[in-house]
Order: sequence, then structure tokens, then C-alpha cells
Amino acid sequence: MKYSEWQLLSKDERKNIGWHRHPRMKTATLFSIVLIIVVIAVVLGISKNSTVHLNRKPTGQEAFHMAQGIVKDHLKQPTTTQFPDHDFKPLIDTATNSYQIRSTVKALNIDGKTINSTWVVDMTYTGGDWSEKTSWQVKSVSISPEN
Repeated sequence: MKYSEWQLLSKDERKNIGWHRHPRMKTATLFSIVLIIVVIAVVLGISKNSTVHLNRKPTGQEAFHMAQGIVKDHLKQPTTTQFPDHDFKPLIDTATNSYQIRSTVKALNIDGKTINSTWVVDMTYTGGDWSEKTSWQVKSVSISPEN
């Protein structure tokens, strides 16, 4: 319906005509509104996922976090472990994606005593999301109690 035809209608006729026949409500306008809503939803969805782990090699700190999980898997009581926040020594060979992480851990042994241990994890980054265990190949794990 054209706007000139709309002006010729009485008030009752205007009320009885559906919204889709109103001259100001065009299909393109509806599609534009839907498109804007979809674009906003996509942008908000992408911005929520601000942590991108792909397409780059892990840092020493990231490798340290993965090595902590590996060490926990090798301890008898993993729930009692205490790792230092930043006290670790990484040896990184970016050419071969090899990472050797050295640090310490405090954990309860079977007798219930807290012991300090030093540990070394040799691992290789195989690609993908560094925070996934499947992206790492563990070569060796060594945990030695300190005297």
C-alpha cells in the first residue's frame, strides 16, 4: 500500500489493516533490523571469547601451568599440592617446541607429612590450544623429595 492510499483511509479502516500493510513498515526495514540484531549477537559472542590460545607457541608461564597438571597426575594425593606462583625455571627450544620446566611442590605423602619435592617435566608442544592436555606430548616426569 502506498502512503497516498493510506491517507485516504478512515481511522477505523487504518485500525483494521495489519501492521505489515502499513506503508512505513517495509520488508527491507524488517530485514535490516534482524540483520543488525544478528551482527550485534555475533560481535558480543566473539568478544566474550577474549582468550585466544591458538596459532602461537606457549610461553614459559603457560607451559608451567600445564606441567603443574602433569605433576599433580603423578602425585599420590594431588588435592594437597601447593605450587609456587612464579618460582620455576623454563628451558624452551622454540625450533623443536620442546619445553623443560623445573620447580618445586609441597604435598602430603601417604603418612600425612608435608614434604617438599623438586620436579622436572620434559614435554613437547604438538600444536593447537596450549591449555589442552592433548596439545602436549610428555617425554619424562621426575619428582624428587628434598632433604
